[in-house]
Amino acid sequence: MMKKTLRLIIAASIIMLCACEKESYYHTMSIIRPLGAGVVMADQEYDTLSFYTTDNFQLISNAEWAVVPDSMKNGRIKNSYYHIWTVVSPIVFEANTTGQPRLGNITVRCYGDNEWNQTAIASFYQLSWLDITRPRPKYSYKDGTINGAAFEAVDSATQITDTICFYVYDDWTLSGGSFVHPKETSGKKGRNKIAVDVEENPDFVERETTLTLTSRGVATPIKFKQKAKKKE
Repeated sequence: MMKKTLRLIIAASIIMLCACEKESYYHTMSIIRPLGAGVVMADQEYDTLSFYTTDNFQLISNAEWAVVPDSMKNGRIKNSYYHIWTVVSPIVFEANTTGQPRLGNITVRCYGDNEWNQTAIASFYQLSWLDITRPRPKYSYKDGTINGAAFEAVDSATQITDTICFYVYDDWTLSGGSFVHPKETSGKKGRNKIAVDVEENPDFVERETTLTLTSRGVATPIKFKQKAKKKE
């Protein structure tokens, strides 16, 4: 009886082993980044899309301003059992000079043996203004999404200096303004902190003026509002 049971166990093991050998490959894919919609600035040059997959893939953009490099449009992955590959692709952006935010989608299509095919969408939401942190942006919303931003500094009548802070991806210029005078009116890409001289307000009425920050063809107004001189 014992020998018969042992022979049955060995036979069952051989059947299970054969079944494992004939099992089809494991397939999977998923977006890692961005989760939801990735937010990019109006003048931002590129960002990255990353996903994991076990199979060949295609990357297809539906927006002319969000470009997938030719080298990443089609990728071949050697599928090996339970081997998951992580793929990172740059996405190159054209500057947003439309004056409105815009949404672009990158379709990630993965395909393998046994007619396996799966797609996912990676979205990028490109803003229409430059990355100004001082004065802090005041956002407007539409359908629960940021749809615009205004930048306004408020100074007292006797204030003689203020500061602008921003990050840009290319050369920049500051222009305009009547009673405010930036210490620098042009510069290079990167993080910038610009001191601004402010003339005292000699009048008993509030006044305002606008400086315009421009980079990569994107112009963003920065308003300066100065309070009225106090009456003695």
